[in-house]
Amino acid sequence: MRAVLVTLAVAGLAACGGGGGAGSNVTSPPPGGTNNPPPSNGVTVSNNTFSPANKSIAAGSTVTWSWNTCTGDVYSGQTCQSHSVTFDDGVTSPTQSQGTYSRTFSAAGTYNYHCAIHGAAMAGSVTVQ
Repeated sequence: MRAVLVTLAVAGLAACGGGGGAGSNVTSPPPGGTNNPPPSNGVTVSNNTFSPANKSIAAGSTVTWSWNTCTGDVYSGQTCQSHSVTFDDGVTSPTQSQGTYSRTFSAAGTYNYHCAIHGAAMAGSVTVQ
């Protein structure tokens, strides 16, 4: 029975897909976890939404996007949807279904972004003051 449960757990986690590329501003999901908790100074990436969609910060601040896109569990199976954070200035996160992505904003201005997969239907902005 224990072997069956372990097999189901491994299969369920494997079904959730990849976590993007390596880099200092991208993290993989926690071991055994499927979704990251919302960051304290950040944005949650959910299925087809950024929350909050618009964020105001001080110059020099870092914003972290945290993916929360998996539904289901290891017993019934999981479904995870991939998204990206793609800025109009060309900076982009990997397309991923789990993990985090961070960007530090040093110059004042409004930085518009969207999901490369969902386009304008999934968009947000960071206003740096």
